[in-house]
Amino acid sequence: MTVVDSHVHVWDPARLDYAWLADTGLNRAMLPADVDRAGAGTNDMIFVQGSDGDPLAEERWVDQLPWPELIGIVAAADLTQAPGEIEAQLDALAEIPRAVGVRHLLQDTDIEDFPRVREGLRLVAARGGTFDACIRHEQLPALIELLDAVPSLTVVLDHLAKPPVDEGIDSPAGRRWSEQIGILAARPRTYVKLSGLAPESTDATAFDAHADAFIRRGVEAFGPGRAMIGSDWPVSANFGVGGTFAAWATRVRRVVGEPDWPAVSGEAARAAYLPGGASALR
Repeated sequence: MTVVDSHVHVWDPARLDYAWLADTGLNRAMLPADVDRAGAGTNDMIFVQGSDGDPLAEERWVDQLPWPELIGIVAAADLTQAPGEIEAQLDALAEIPRAVGVRHLLQDTDIEDFPRVREGLRLVAARGGTFDACIRHEQLPALIELLDAVPSLTVVLDHLAKPPVDEGIDSPAGRRWSEQIGILAARPRTYVKLSGLAPESTDATAFDAHADAFIRRGVEAFGPGRAMIGSDWPVSANFGVGGTFAAWATRVRRVVGEPDWPAVSGEAARAAYLPGGASALR
C-alpha cells in the first residue's frame, strides 16, 4: 500500500533564512535523508514551506534535492501583494514541475487582516491550485468567513487547525473547535491534515487521553476521502510531546479503521494536490 506523507519539512539554515528556528534546537540542516519514513513505510511525500525568506529560492532548492519520494511542493506565497505581483509569484512557481500549491501562513496573522489575502486566494483558485491553511483553532471562524468568498478554491487545513489537545474535545474550547470544524467541512473542495497535534500538547498523559477524539472528529466531519495523514516532520517529532511518525501512523490507522485507511493514507492527499495525476498549479 502506498502511504503519502502529506506534510514534510526540510531545511538548511546555511542556505536559506529560517528566523523561527533561531531559538530552537532544530536550527541545523534537516534534509531528505533524515526524514522519518516510519520504518520505510512512507512511499511518497509532500513538502510544505519552512523558510521565511525567499520562497522561490526555497522551492527551487527543494526541487533539486536528492529526494525520490517527493511528489509535490507546497510553496510559500505572499498573497497580500498587488494582483500583478501575485501572478508573477505564481508564474514562477508554476515553472517548478512538482509545485502543487501555496501556503500563506495565517496562524500569526490578526483575524482582522485575513481579508487581505482574499484576492490572492482568488488568483490561486483561478489556476486550480491548492491552498494550505495553517491557523490556530481560535481563528477558525475567521477562516470560514474568508473562504466563503472563494468557493472554487481547493483548501487543505493543516494540523486539524491546531486544536486544544491538552484541554480535550469536551472542554469549552474543544467543543467550539468541533463545531467550527463541522462548518468548515461542509465547504466543498476542503480537506484536513491529520497531523501536527504533538506540538500542541505539553502533557504526554493528556495527549494520549485526548488525541484520538480530535482525529476521530476530523475524519467524521470531512470523511476519509478528504482527510490525509501527515508527519509534520521534524516539527512534530521534536516539539511538544514529540514522537515518531510510525507511532502517529499507528494511532491514526487504529482510529480510522482498516476500511478507510487507504483513503487517509494516500488517496485524499493525491485528490487534493494531484487531481488527474498531475500538478494543478499550472
